[in-house]
Amino acid sequence: MQTNVLKVLLTTAACLWLAACGFALRGSTSLATDMQPVYISAERDSQELSQSLKRQFVINDVAVTKRRNDAKLIVVIKLLEEQKRSAALDREARDAEYALYESASVELQTPDGKNLKGPHTLQQRRLIVNDPDNPVGEETESTIVRAEMREQLSIRLARQVEFWSHQMQAQPR
Repeated sequence: MQTNVLKVLLTTAACLWLAACGFALRGSTSLATDMQPVYISAERDSQELSQSLKRQFVINDVAVTKRRNDAKLIVVIKLLEEQKRSAALDREARDAEYALYESASVELQTPDGKNLKGPHTLQQRRLIVNDPDNPVGEETESTIVRAEMREQLSIRLARQVEFWSHQMQAQPR
């Protein structure tokens, strides 16, 4: 009997502690229906990021259009730079670790091109342990990691658009 009461108390305490620590599940990206559909405008070198952002919107039931004229909101994204920097050297002065950087900018516009919000720059960074004796494996890993970074960047871009849309809704018209 005492062990059951103790289990209930410990479970309750753990739940209260978890609620108090600020943990929250990631929610979905939501845009008001009066701001949909959105059109994603991207330059040629930003197409992979554009497709990833489109997937994020579709997953979260945000309508995306292929025609700029049909959109109520234009999301302009640009992949600004890809960098690779040495983070640590081994005993032979070769790269033991390197950092990959991806940065992109996002801004919101009306269909006629008037700027509503932005541009705002977001950046992703990942450290990679390098094996200088395996350059093919390093290149493959780098390609995979960059794709993951762009996916994460697209999630952050979608969240930024959501944040701005909630700000615009809260403003008196």
